[in-house]
Amino acid sequence: MERLKELCSINRIDLPEGALVKFKDYKELLKKWGKRVNLTSLLEDKEIEEKHFFDSLLGLKAFERAGIELKGRICDVGSGAGFPGIPLAIVKPDLEFLLVEPRKKRAVFLEEVKRRLSLSNVKVENKLIQEVSGDFNLLVMRAVKEPKEAVKLVSHLIKGGAPLCIYRGKESFKGEIKGYSLKEIEINPLGVNFNRKFLFIS
Repeated sequence: MERLKELCSINRIDLPEGALVKFKDYKELLKKWGKRVNLTSLLEDKEIEEKHFFDSLLGLKAFERAGIELKGRICDVGSGAGFPGIPLAIVKPDLEFLLVEPRKKRAVFLEEVKRRLSLSNVKVENKLIQEVSGDFNLLVMRAVKEPKEAVKLVSHLIKGGAPLCIYRGKESFKGEIKGYSLKEIEINPLGVNFNRKFLFIS
């Protein structure tokens, strides 16, 4: 896990004690399950550490820049293989994370990760996000093509006051979404050759 450790160090992302061991176990589970369940096309060590783990943690930089205080409950919408929810849960053990994943096999994988990594701050729900209720302090989504469609899916949760943070690629979102305020933040991390844009919708 030297690559993840190095990237977090030069980008000033604090890893709590024991986090690297959990990330190592998580990586092994991804590689073991990845071929069976079609979790991710990135199964090389370096790719997993850079483009899944570190990339997920870049959200911490964006939340800070957006003035969002991390507290209470965070919902990872369409969690898939657990990004960004599980990496965030590993480094923020004092927060509660709900991972919502409608596909049964992926939800089973997430339950196995939770068990193997002893993540007592994580809960997995195998359902559509439209079926989820409750109060959250933040919603996160990764690998979303169309922000307007994303907002439709989670509008019932945003109404409660929780902002939605969409992890996006290097393209800016040029549109507007009626009835919502948008804020885009770009993070240019050191040590990698990719940038990240984060779109906050509230």
